[in-house]
Amino acid sequence: MATSIGTAVSTSSVDPGRWRSLAVVLSASFLVTLDFFVINVSIPSIRAGLHASFADLQLVIASYGLTYSVLLITGGRLGDIYGRKRMFLCGITGFTSASLLCGMAPTPAFLIASRAMQGSMAAMLFPQVLSLIQVTFPVHERAKAFGFFGVAVGTASFSGNVLGGLLVSANVFGLGWRPIFLINLPIGVIAVLAARRTVRESRSQTARRLDLGGVALMTASLSVLIYPLVKGREAGWPAWTYACAAVSLLLLALFVRYEQSVSARGGSPLVELSLFRDRAFVIGLFSAVCFFSTTASFFLISTIFLQNGLGYSARAAGMTFGSFAIAFLCSSLASASVQPKLGSRIINVGAALMMCGLVTLLWMARWRGAALTGLDLAPALMIYGTGQGFVMPTLISTVLINIKGHDAGSASGVLTTVQQCSFAIGVAAIGTVFVSALGGRTGADVFVHALSRAFSVNICLLGVTFLLILQIPRNPVKDTRL
Repeated sequence: MATSIGTAVSTSSVDPGRWRSLAVVLSASFLVTLDFFVINVSIPSIRAGLHASFADLQLVIASYGLTYSVLLITGGRLGDIYGRKRMFLCGITGFTSASLLCGMAPTPAFLIASRAMQGSMAAMLFPQVLSLIQVTFPVHERAKAFGFFGVAVGTASFSGNVLGGLLVSANVFGLGWRPIFLINLPIGVIAVLAARRTVRESRSQTARRLDLGGVALMTASLSVLIYPLVKGREAGWPAWTYACAAVSLLLLALFVRYEQSVSARGGSPLVELSLFRDRAFVIGLFSAVCFFSTTASFFLISTIFLQNGLGYSARAAGMTFGSFAIAFLCSSLASASVQPKLGSRIINVGAALMMCGLVTLLWMARWRGAALTGLDLAPALMIYGTGQGFVMPTLISTVLINIKGHDAGSASGVLTTVQQCSFAIGVAAIGTVFVSALGGRTGADVFVHALSRAFSVNICLLGVTFLLILQIPRNPVKDTRL
């Protein structure tokens, strides 16, 4: 008997090895997210090792995020058409190969090109993870599966700082920064071999061919939006950055018109616009913009504050997040049992805890100043980590819970694109607030003031997330207003 909402997963067709296949695909999603963050604390070592300029370092970071963000929706649609398992295998194989190239890079230009390859391969595999969860698990298990996905992505987010600091400090085999990429190789190879055995193939029955016009318009729109976001702050936000934003909106409007015409002709559009008639999906996307804008900026600004403001080493800065890590893991795992009782309201609880954690962190920073230690920050980071562990898994499942199986790739691509764009927006906007508050000055008091300004924005965004989630029914799957 098929489920009434979500993918048509019948009891007779449920994959008995679905939990093993979930572990395999989550290992790949962990790597993709890890490589977005692991570079942060490694930048000084890369600059010294490759004699790179500051502009080179900007491109090392931006090339991964740009190609990843721009190609996510296309990657999701390719999985719908050619098979999600096939695209996952292509993506993880390419990502592992690109990681090897990054670890062997002899010049800054080679590293930039390898990071761009990493990003494009990540865009091919990452949407398949969400799609495979959507089409493999029956609706009563899906929230738990998405919960594990949230654990994997969240763990990778803070592990990037911790692992990067440890590997760079350890200088394994005298390789300096290179192990931050080479560590992907054994995990990637194991994931490829295991996926061949455990993951079932699936594809959409309605997606017949790739919408090349839609791909071109969406790629152009996202490129024109994201490039100024990752480059604008360092350039001082010149006029061309604002012009790009206007052009991006125009291209997005053209994209919507074009997709409507493709649907009217009975074609297979890149993005199924019918997705946006799902109330939980739309509100969830807006909530995701606010929430994910805070997550990337939190780690980046915190790392800069600890290293540049308080003089922490890369290792000490990374280890400071240990209390956050423990709290996040515990609450993420607990959310699977709490979510059935609270529904989407667990997101409200989590957002409230995150706001409390940031307020506590700022109070502690102002009180202790230059004497601030990781032990001082531990209670605040535990509160913040507990809240984030409640929000991340449930927000993802709330956004996707009503999506039908034939739209899984399109919806997953949209969600992950929104997530990555939000990372870029958060880093650009909140990073600008932080740098502007510094005003070129140094000293612990100055950095504490800048931290207060930046994290005040994060608190406001979490407040908006809290209010938006109140507009979603406690259990979206039962909502009849779709």
